[in-house]
Amino acid sequence: RRLESDDPEKMMPPEERLPANVIADFKKWVQDGAVWPEQTAPMMADLDEELPWAFHPIASVTPPEVQDTGWCRTEIDRFIWTQQREQGLAPVAFASKQTLLRRVTLDLTGLPPTPEEVAAFLADESPEAYAKVVDRLLASPAYGERWGRHWLDLARYADTSGDGTDMPVPEARYYRDYVIAAFNSDMPFDQFVTEQLAGDILAKHEPDDPRNHEKIIATGYIALTRRFGNSRNAEYDLILDDTIDTVGRSLLGLTLGCARCHHHKFDPVTMEDYYGLAGYFDSTQYPHAGTEHQKERADFVSITVPEDLKPTYDSLQAWAVSDKETVGDVKVAIAGDPRKRGDVAARGFLGAIASGTATIPEGESGRLQLAHWIVSTENPLTPRVIVNRVWQHHFGKGLVATPSNFGQQSQPPSHPELLDWLANEFMSHDWSFKHLHRQILLSAVYQLDSVTAPEQTAKDEANRYYWRFDRQRMDAETLRDSVLAVSGTLEPGTGGRHPFPPTEKLKFSQGNPFTATYDHNHRSVYLMTPRLNKHPFMALYDGADANKSTDVRPTSTVALQALSMMNGDFLKEKSTAFAQRVIASASEPKARVRVAYELAFGRAPEGSEQVEAVDYVQTYQAAMQEQKQPPEKAELLAWASLSRVLLSSNEFIYID
Repeated sequence: RRLESDDPEKMMPPEERLPANVIADFKKWVQDGAVWPEQTAPMMADLDEELPWAFHPIASVTPPEVQDTGWCRTEIDRFIWTQQREQGLAPVAFASKQTLLRRVTLDLTGLPPTPEEVAAFLADESPEAYAKVVDRLLASPAYGERWGRHWLDLARYADTSGDGTDMPVPEARYYRDYVIAAFNSDMPFDQFVTEQLAGDILAKHEPDDPRNHEKIIATGYIALTRRFGNSRNAEYDLILDDTIDTVGRSLLGLTLGCARCHHHKFDPVTMEDYYGLAGYFDSTQYPHAGTEHQKERADFVSITVPEDLKPTYDSLQAWAVSDKETVGDVKVAIAGDPRKRGDVAARGFLGAIASGTATIPEGESGRLQLAHWIVSTENPLTPRVIVNRVWQHHFGKGLVATPSNFGQQSQPPSHPELLDWLANEFMSHDWSFKHLHRQILLSAVYQLDSVTAPEQTAKDEANRYYWRFDRQRMDAETLRDSVLAVSGTLEPGTGGRHPFPPTEKLKFSQGNPFTATYDHNHRSVYLMTPRLNKHPFMALYDGADANKSTDVRPTSTVALQALSMMNGDFLKEKSTAFAQRVIASASEPKARVRVAYELAFGRAPEGSEQVEAVDYVQTYQAAMQEQKQPPEKAELLAWASLSRVLLSSNEFIYID
C-alpha cells in the first residue's frame, strides 16, 4: 500500500514512486509469501573470464629499445620516451639545479634545503652530485617522517578512537613511531605488511626475538580501526567492515566493502570472499579505549621489551591486537545484516586470484596466513598498488589514477609495462622503498622542468605522458614544517606523550566528546591527530581524514587559506621568528634580503627583487615609526611583514 500511496506522509520511497513494473514485482513477491532466502546467492560464475587487468599476473617486461639514448638516464626513461614518441610529444628541458634540489628535498624529507645545502650542491660539478644528494636525503631521519606520513594516511592513523566520545588513545603514537622507523631502516615492504597484520602471532612463534615489542606495536594498523557506538561491542560488524575496507584499499587496491551486502557490482569479489576475510578479524581481539557507557579500558596488549628499552615506554601496553581465545570462520550476513546469517564462509583469499582456503594452525586467527598471501607472488595486486603509490607521491599522480581502486571502475594504467617493470624491480630488490626511490629520482623524467609548452599542452593537457614535471602545492604537513624550518623554530624529536588528561579522568561522552588539540614546534607528523576534530591547520590545508584510508588528498583553494597566511596566529608568530633570524644574520638591508630569499626559496634574489624588498622594508619601518613605535620594534615589524609576504608566496608554497 505504501508503494502505491499518493500520500507524501506514507508513500515509499518518500520522494518518487517506483516504476509500475517494480511495484508489480513487489506485489508478486508478497503474494508468493515474501520468502527471504536462507542462503546467499551463488558465487559469481566464470570468475576467470574477463578479469580486470590488475588481476592478471605481473608480466616480465624488458625496457623498450630507443633510438635516441642521449635523453634516457634510467630504464624508466625508456618506457616514458617510447610513449612520448608514440603520442608525438617531446619532453621540456631539465630543471635548474636549484629547482631540482628544492624539489627532491621537499619530496623526500618534507623540508626545504638549507642555504648551505644549496651552496654545496651548486659547487659540486661532479656527475654524481645529484645521486649523492638523493642518498643523503634517503639516509636522513626526516625521510621516515615524510614517507611514514604517507603510510599513516592509508592506515587512517589517529590518536583517538573515533566513536561518539572520540576517546584519547595515548598508546597509538607507538604505532606512528614504528612506521617512521620502518621507513628509515628501509624495512622490506613484505615484512612491513606481515608485521602489521600479524606481528602478535610472529612474536608468539619467536618468543626470544628482541623485536617482539615492535611486532606487537605494528598491529596498531588493525587496532586503529574506527570505533562506533557508545559501548564496547556496539556496531561490531562496522568495526570489522572498516578493517576489511582499509586492508582492501591500502594493500590490494580494491573496494572490498562493496561485497559486504552482495557480490561486488563491478569487480570479481564475492560475498564469500568478503566473509572469508571477515573470519580473520572476527577471530581477533580489538583493544577498547573506553566509551560513554563502558569507560574502562580493556584488551590492550602487553609489550614485552628488553630492560634497557623499558624507560622508553611510559606504558607497557600497546594499542594492538591479539587472537581471541575462540577463533573460527563466520557465516555470511544476508544482505549485510549481521542478524541474518547464511552459510559459513571459510577463511581464505580472493577467489579470483587464489584457489582453496587457508591452512591455519589450530587456535590461530589466520592473520599470518593472510599476510603471507598478500605479499606472495601469487597476488599481483599488492606490488602494483604500492609501486604506483610511490610514483604518485613523486609525480603528483599515479600511473593508475585511482591509487586505491585497481578494479573495473579504474582507468587503465597510462604505462602498463612500466608499472609491471617497477613491480618486478621492487620485489627483486627485497621490496626496498629506497631502491625504488633511487630508480625514480635518478630518472630523466623526474628531473624535467615544470614549465608548460603550448604545442605539447595541445596534445596532452593533463600531462598523462610526463613531458614535463607537474607543479604541486605543498601538503599541510610540508607547509607547516617548512615554515618552522625557515623561521628557525623547528624542534627536533617527537615531543613525547601527548598531554591527554590522566586515564582516570577520561569522562567524555557523546554530548561532551574529546575535542582538544595540542600544538608544538616539532614535525607535523608528531601532532596529536584526532578523528572527530582535525587540527585547525591540517583541516585548512587539506590534511588527511583520519576516519578513512586516504590515498589522494584534495587540494582546495579557499580565501581562508590566504587570510591565514597573512593574518593567522601561526604565521604571525613564525614570521616574527623568521624576521629575528634575518635581522641577526646581517646589518645591511641588502644582505638581509639575500638571507631571507635563500632561506625561503633556496636562491638569491634577483636585482629588482632585492631593490623592491629593501624599499618595502624601509617604507614599512618609516610608517611604524610615524605611529610612535620604538625603532627596534618598527624594524622587527617591517622585516616580519616582508617575511610574511615571502612565506605566503606561490614560490614558497608550490613545488616546481
